[in-house]
Amino acid sequence: MNNGKKIGMALFVLGLLILIIYGFYQGFQNIKEIDLVIGLGSGVLLIGLVTLFASIIIEQRQGTQKMKEEISKEDLEP
Repeated sequence: MNNGKKIGMALFVLGLLILIIYGFYQGFQNIKEIDLVIGLGSGVLLIGLVTLFASIIIEQRQGTQKMKEEISKEDLEP
């Protein structure tokens, strides 16, 4: 795993943990308004997902470019 995936996964898991722990702390009462902790947890969760998806897309593009360089032109012709 490269650094982008590690950071994205860590932020995603951290966001989930914040939301789960806060839910247990509140006892799953009627949460009518968005608290600071819920906003923070959701923000970290979304940032983690975006980072994870971006790192996967970048890795896929690099893999495709590397594959194109390794395949000779003769193999690509019918």
